[in-house]
Amino acid sequence: MTEFMEIFSRIMNIVDRVGNMEQLSYVAMAGLGVILIFGVLNCILGYRLLRFWMMLGGFGVGAALGFFAAYTLGSPDKAIYAAAMLFGGILFAVIAFLIYKAGIFLMGAGIGWALSIYILHPTKSSVFFVCILCGVGVGSLAVKYCREVLIIATSIIGGVMAGMSLAKLGSLAEFPYGIGMSAGFSLIGILIQFAINKKEEDDDEDDYDDGDDESEDDDYEDFQFREENLPPQNERRVRR
Repeated sequence: MTEFMEIFSRIMNIVDRVGNMEQLSYVAMAGLGVILIFGVLNCILGYRLLRFWMMLGGFGVGAALGFFAAYTLGSPDKAIYAAAMLFGGILFAVIAFLIYKAGIFLMGAGIGWALSIYILHPTKSSVFFVCILCGVGVGSLAVKYCREVLIIATSIIGGVMAGMSLAKLGSLAEFPYGIGMSAGFSLIGILIQFAINKKEEDDDEDDYDDGDDESEDDDYEDFQFREENLPPQNERRVRR
């Protein structure tokens, strides 16, 4: 587990070095521009892209489990690590797409895990275990409160992506500008998504009411048809 945390720490150090670069190359600027656009879209349309996030969250969780499995087996070959991550990612992405509840859980777990890693920057096994628990907790909440949890989570992730990338492109400090813009993007995204994504219960009630109206119209038409085709004696009785 110690060697695994060392590998993870190296990855986090590389990410920090890239984030702390003072001069950006054209490739880095183009990458940050893509992250900015994707973050804004995620703030506004995160819940609408539900299937995409389900598959992406499943792929991330599966890839992490594949990496952990290859590490547990003690494989020295990097190709085996890559194959295990690819296989696990594709497998869990397919499961997330086919099984709705499992997809919601994997997506929520992936979002919670990513947010906790970004905030806590785990360098110890205990902190990394806390990140895993955060992922499981968010995944469980997403299954029960799908709409609310996913709107808030996708808005926060999109806001952080948009705010930090915009601050980096403008050569602004991460604090307070990057964090401030991230909070602003997240808040706007939450408000917009709650406004454009209404509860499904209202839609179901409307559909139910429409069905009742149609059934009443059909019953009235059937009564008229029967009355028109009654024999003369029965028609007199009905008129009386």
